[in-house]
Amino acid sequence: MAKELSPAQCILLTVHYASKGNINALHSFTPTRLDALDPELVLRILLAYLPESIEPCEYITYVGEVASRLYLDVDREDVVVDTSPAKDVEEEQAKRRVKKLTLPELRPPAYPPGAPDDALICFLCHRAYRIDADTGLLDLIPQLIEPFLERHEYLRTWYISVVLPIFRLQLVYYPGDEALTITLSDFEKLNGRETIDFLMRKSAMTHIDSDSVPTDTSRESEVVRDIKGLVGPWMYGDTARKRTKSDNLGAREEAGGGLSKLCDGIRKISLTAITPEDATGHDWEQLYPWMVSQARDNFPLVVQIVEEWDGPGDVDLDNLNPGNADTYLDEDLQKSLEKQYAQAAFASCYTVRADNDQTVRGAHSILARLAELLDFIPPPDLATSVESLPKVTRRSTALDKSGTLDDVEPDALLKPGHPFTAPELDRYMLLQMIVYSAYQLAGLGYTISLVNVAKLHSSVSADEPLNVLQKILHGLLRRQTNKDGVAWAADRAKLIWLWNWGIDADDKSATTGAGVLGKIPRDKFEEEMLKCFTEASSYELAINLYLIPPPNHLRSKRAEQIILLRAMEAYDGASNGNRNRGGMKKANDIISTFRPYFPESVRFRQASALISATHALSFYSLTLQHGVPFQPVSIRVSQDPIGLISKVLEQNPRSYTKLDDLIDIGRHLVSAGLPQFDNSDVVADKGISEDSEGLESRREDAGRRVTFMAMEAALQESDFETAYSYIVSRLTPQSTSIEAPKTTGLQPKHTRNVSKNSTPSKAAASDDDVSWRAAFLAGRYRPAAASPPTLRRLEQRTELLSLALLLAPVSALTEILAAWRRCEEEMSSLQVAQQQAEEEFDDRADKQQSTSSLPGNFTVHGDQPQMVLNQKRREMGRMSGKAGESEAPVSMFDLTRSAAQALSKNAFPLRGAARSLSSHESGSMETSVESLGGDSGTEGQRRVRRRDMVANAVSGGLASGLGWVLGATSASGQQQQQQ
Repeated sequence: MAKELSPAQCILLTVHYASKGNINALHSFTPTRLDALDPELVLRILLAYLPESIEPCEYITYVGEVASRLYLDVDREDVVVDTSPAKDVEEEQAKRRVKKLTLPELRPPAYPPGAPDDALICFLCHRAYRIDADTGLLDLIPQLIEPFLERHEYLRTWYISVVLPIFRLQLVYYPGDEALTITLSDFEKLNGRETIDFLMRKSAMTHIDSDSVPTDTSRESEVVRDIKGLVGPWMYGDTARKRTKSDNLGAREEAGGGLSKLCDGIRKISLTAITPEDATGHDWEQLYPWMVSQARDNFPLVVQIVEEWDGPGDVDLDNLNPGNADTYLDEDLQKSLEKQYAQAAFASCYTVRADNDQTVRGAHSILARLAELLDFIPPPDLATSVESLPKVTRRSTALDKSGTLDDVEPDALLKPGHPFTAPELDRYMLLQMIVYSAYQLAGLGYTISLVNVAKLHSSVSADEPLNVLQKILHGLLRRQTNKDGVAWAADRAKLIWLWNWGIDADDKSATTGAGVLGKIPRDKFEEEMLKCFTEASSYELAINLYLIPPPNHLRSKRAEQIILLRAMEAYDGASNGNRNRGGMKKANDIISTFRPYFPESVRFRQASALISATHALSFYSLTLQHGVPFQPVSIRVSQDPIGLISKVLEQNPRSYTKLDDLIDIGRHLVSAGLPQFDNSDVVADKGISEDSEGLESRREDAGRRVTFMAMEAALQESDFETAYSYIVSRLTPQSTSIEAPKTTGLQPKHTRNVSKNSTPSKAAASDDDVSWRAAFLAGRYRPAAASPPTLRRLEQRTELLSLALLLAPVSALTEILAAWRRCEEEMSSLQVAQQQAEEEFDDRADKQQSTSSLPGNFTVHGDQPQMVLNQKRREMGRMSGKAGESEAPVSMFDLTRSAAQALSKNAFPLRGAARSLSSHESGSMETSVESLGGDSGTEGQRRVRRRDMVANAVSGGLASGLGWVLGATSASGQQQQQQ
């Protein structure tokens, strides 16, 4: 029956059975009409009309027989075929319907030019594209293709590199994930980096935002599984994708004898330098930048790749390449790709930004894996002791000298011959030291990424490493306040290793080290360590390392400077002046501990005096300007520290009574060298000359100044008696320090008895500014109360003003004399008042109302006789001098003599020898000189009485100069007037 059909009708009948999916009918019909149905036509009809949802197992045998024209199942020829669907169609109509059929070409649209023209291969590839595009039933494609993989290498390559990755991605690894849906044709259009991003998208997302290496074993295998099972099969077709002619495939097959199998176990990566010629252009080279980019924020993913993946030869082809599964790469190509893989592992460590402990441990895992791949000695455990840390050579540590900061950028890390990432032994050792340095820094409390460790090691200056060292020490002090000396010694050992990486550790003359902190000069490094030990109160360790040689890690002078600097910093930071509390206790402990090791240090003595003064001040209430409470630093920043005592006297009532304590404070402040004591110049004894006589003089001056302040405070609190006692007992100079006033026209009569070694004495009136001011201030003191002063008080004031006259400079005499005059007027008025009171008391009995009440009352008609009324009073006689002399007004000079006489009895009890006056001094007064021996060679000593000094000072110096202001006339002047 089939033979009666025309060619057009045969075609229509084939289309009918193909559209119905009746493979049995086709299998029985088409072999009988080979004249009208050639294999290509049948395959095109099947491609166009056979439903894609039919299981390939139903028609793959038939398709194979059609393509080969070998129909093995001959029994099917006896199967009765229903030809009615085409037999009833007229010939002309059949031809017209055949012309309207749309039959696709066997070659797929994306079929490469170099692909084979085999009809079956073309049909299988095209059928697979249609199944995927029309139904998305990827699980049908393996049933369609795998039975024919042995037919041609191209089909195997295409199936492994295109179908297998998508099949596994969508149906095996991540089923149901619509984000991973893609057609085979679209997948083939992706370039190398796009394909890797697409295939690894899911596994990369699994590790995103992960701060630690996952512990789930299944999750760990996802990354490597995707590389082996997705990227690896896709890489299998790299050569075919880049080949443009089919004869290149034959050339590769002929070169199969040059392929070598991987050795048993782990393949060792060749240790040859990467050169530009190693850039093979293979798509595996697109995976390495992807690894580096992922390491930036997803370092655990890269760690898993390096730990579990052996490189480009480690792929999962699902046994689809039997006999050649391990040799899809030739030997030279695989060596180049493996070296680049090792370089990518290096580069990943320098790219990661995270600075946590998991990152360091991940980098250590990469080191261990690289040691296995590169056949190196594996690194020790991270938690090993400092003594067991790996040792490197200086050549390894010097590799970074050829690099710059631009070399650690992610885009530059994969360059051939990179100074950090080339897979060579020296680079491996350098990375190893950087990883261990990051671990040690993290253990010291300073977390840092590996790339920043590399930058720190490559720094040009010492500023950045020094800054890191200071931050580490500051953090250790802040977090670990109770560490003992053993713990601090261990931390110092770690820092020393970070400084020299164990290279020439015993070389004491080395000024710089090879480690990440090696740019810091050794002296500066030890200075920072001494600061830290002093701050941490680890004094014994500091003494053993820096003050007791050997070893002597720091110069003694510099050690003293550092210790004093820390003491002053603790002092400045104290909020209370008590040396048993807070920062003061710290400063006092430092000074008291280290002072025995610097017995000749002026600075230590000054610091000790400063602490003593501050401690004494802490017992008084003291508030500075604007309500700011007193702090120890206020003393050091003050331009006049002794002036703070005046504020103490103001704010603490009756504190002036503790004069000895206040004087000690002032003297300690002077001994402390204030305000010259400065941290910036704390170099022991450098530029400091302690003059014992000058220091003692300044201490005495400070005591006198404090006494003046206390005297002034006593006056403000109306305690004149205490102020008077301070002046008389503490501020009154010795008699030998008072120079007799100069008298013109008087020359010593016996010049031969004047000592040849005599020199003009220093005038206390010009040098002693405190004494005369204190005497003047107290002498003019008038109590605020309305009660009149007593005669005793006026005598004390007169005595003090006389002292002020002796000591004050000439410019102040006018004001002092005015005060003295007012005081004398008050005294005269008080004396007159007292005399009147006495007269009234004496006359009270005489002036009775009854004149005859007393016997012997001489009255004349009730009036007192004239001689009684004119009788001179004995009090007037006492004031006027000798009885019988004519009454004259009492002059200022007579009062001065009387005051000087009283002063000599009260204020100046000591009678010592006055300083000898030089014989050539013009205007010196004539004094009595007594010979001290009978020997003619012995010179006499001139003695001046205080009464004469006061009298001459006033009468001789003032009467001729300023006495006329007060209306005073000297006795000599009166005699001249009488003449």
